[in-house]
Amino acid sequence: MSPQEVRLLLVDDDPSAIHSMSGMLAQYEDQRFATSGEAALRIAREARPDLILLDVDMPGMTGFDVCAALKADPVLADVPVIFVTSHDTDELEVRALGEGGADFITKPLVAMQLTSRVRARLRGNLQFESLEHGRLAVGAPLPAASLRAPRILIVDDDVAAIHVLKHVLDGMGEFHFAKSGAQALDLARSLEPQLILLDAHMPDLDGFTVCSTLKREPAFERVPIVFVTRFSDPENETRALDLGAADFVAKPYTAAVLQARVRNLLELGRRTEARHQAIQAHWRRIGDARVAAIVAGVAEAIVSHDGEGNVVLANAAACLMFGLNPAAVVGVPMGTLLGDALRNVHAGAPPVRISHRRADGVTVVAEASASRIGEGPARLTTWMLRDVGDRERLEESARARIEAEAASRTKTLMMAYIAHEMGNPLNGLLGFAQLMAGDHEHPIPTVQAQRLEHIVTSGRRLEALMRDVLDLGRFEVGKLTMNLAPTDMARCVKAAIAAVSEQGRLRGVTLSSSCNGQPILATVDADRIHQCLLNLLTNAIKYNRVGGWARVDVEVVAGEVRIAVVDNGQGMDGRQLQHLFEPFNRLGRQAEATPGAGMGLLITRQLVTAMHGRLRVESEPGSGSRFTMDFPHDGHSAAAPD
Repeated sequence: MSPQEVRLLLVDDDPSAIHSMSGMLAQYEDQRFATSGEAALRIAREARPDLILLDVDMPGMTGFDVCAALKADPVLADVPVIFVTSHDTDELEVRALGEGGADFITKPLVAMQLTSRVRARLRGNLQFESLEHGRLAVGAPLPAASLRAPRILIVDDDVAAIHVLKHVLDGMGEFHFAKSGAQALDLARSLEPQLILLDAHMPDLDGFTVCSTLKREPAFERVPIVFVTRFSDPENETRALDLGAADFVAKPYTAAVLQARVRNLLELGRRTEARHQAIQAHWRRIGDARVAAIVAGVAEAIVSHDGEGNVVLANAAACLMFGLNPAAVVGVPMGTLLGDALRNVHAGAPPVRISHRRADGVTVVAEASASRIGEGPARLTTWMLRDVGDRERLEESARARIEAEAASRTKTLMMAYIAHEMGNPLNGLLGFAQLMAGDHEHPIPTVQAQRLEHIVTSGRRLEALMRDVLDLGRFEVGKLTMNLAPTDMARCVKAAIAAVSEQGRLRGVTLSSSCNGQPILATVDADRIHQCLLNLLTNAIKYNRVGGWARVDVEVVAGEVRIAVVDNGQGMDGRQLQHLFEPFNRLGRQAEATPGAGMGLLITRQLVTAMHGRLRVESEPGSGSRFTMDFPHDGHSAAAPD
């Protein structure tokens, strides 16, 4: 299945998250979007997707509710669901996998990892659905599971790691072990395991070589291979999944998560094998069947009529296309089905596009071709009609999306151009205003000086707004540059607090930090992190109270540098949090004496993401807010660069 044939459904109540995922998966042109669980189910039932990326935490129907509804629908039950969420907990991952999820990915998303995991899930889905050449009825009973425990091959040059894996997965199968790549290949070919757990790096043949070798052999096409390794960087993960691995688990792993992932793969393998057996039995049953029975399962609509024009055969696809009961279609005049829509279709000629409006108002758009055998009353004319309505709607949707994206880029470029061109006259205005204020030989009256101060203040605000617009434009067109380098966060926090200290004093807000002078290095852009801290501290001051406080905490947690800007100000309710990162939205606080354009937080989140970090928000009305930024920790540096 090529990317052009894949249909994706992206579900998230945050449109910006959908936009981000859609961009990362741009190679798949047929993308459908939903911002609620109810909309997701409706879209999935209208056009069955090949894969669904589903947010967990949504208002109304949660991701788990949507997944349960999908699994209860016989038509959609086998559609793989990848849960995508910002809540990274083992309990949530285990629940997601236990409730039918094919995979679990946490935000912020990394394009390389997301696309490789999507390819892996689509590959597994294709292997499952490729068995359905016989069009086995949806929901048909599958053969009973084998009573024999599944054979699991564990491959690792570390004997201790093998024992740990066996202990974690105890009771899930019959275990076999290999301590080298060559031994693994020999044992796999003789053992024919149902699952292989494979280390990435081994002395002789590494795990990547073992995986690629096995996946080239037909016997292992449907055998899931799971990499379990401490070499868990995105490049190794992508390489493993693209070689044909079904999953990639990083050490150290949580036992419950590994168990859930292995359990899912074993169950998928059991169902795939059962489907394979069922299809084989199906083909044996129809081996001697008449041609009409085969025609009935063809996806294209096939209709045959006799020399008098009366229908003598119509397959299921034709009945569905014409909206008729199979029991009532035989004997119906062909003209009743399609009127004169077939007048330009001739036997033996290339297919012709036709359009016909059924009695119930539905318009059928198809490519029709004809063949004819016999003469006179014994003549049999067969029509093959391929529904192209979905394809044409897809093409129209793709054209509309391209036009919308072009319009969005044009808007962004125009905003950036206007902001840039306004900068020159604004700089002149501010420059002359400052000259007037500092001209001691020709001083201006006090009242005029105060008014001039208002002009300068307003000009500075406009200058800041234009910087925000320029940054937003650069981010949207992919031209926002980052100079990432080890940077002392303690020094950055100190500088940011000093920059807003006067603002805090004027509003009666006390500023502090937990930094004790010891350097804490993170790999960031020093100028951009300063901008992020200024935005967060400014908000902590603006939306605070007289006598309030704001504090910046810096610590190293789980290999990351965590910077938290905490205050005891007004806080936000759930509805305000939902709209927190919308541009120009100040959450109903426009009337307050708090200048700004409502773009600071949006730009802060984009800058944090561009520096490979994460931004999280916690807030309670009347209790204050906590904005947390996590960045990669440069643990190898002993001191901050000068």
